[in-house]
Amino acid sequence: MAGTTTPAPRPRALALAVRTWQGRALLAWARILQHTVAGDARRQQHVARRNRAIRAAHARGVSKTALARATRLSEATVGQALKGEPTND
Repeated sequence: MAGTTTPAPRPRALALAVRTWQGRALLAWARILQHTVAGDARRQQHVARRNRAIRAAHARGVSKTALARATRLSEATVGQALKGEPTND
């Protein structure tokens, strides 16, 4: 008996899976940055980097609510980061 084969993943489904994985990885990066920043100048750099990671994760399909929950920021602060506005931290 020949071995069973599984159908190859469809390109669109694979692209969606990769995009979702990228969004989750960027969310993890934003979370790490949020919880490990110290020092005023370094903190501003880290916050800017965190905000860029938040925007990138959102662009790849991560919801605003998930971003706020994972980074422990308010949805208003996440909304400011998504708009490119300075945040109050």
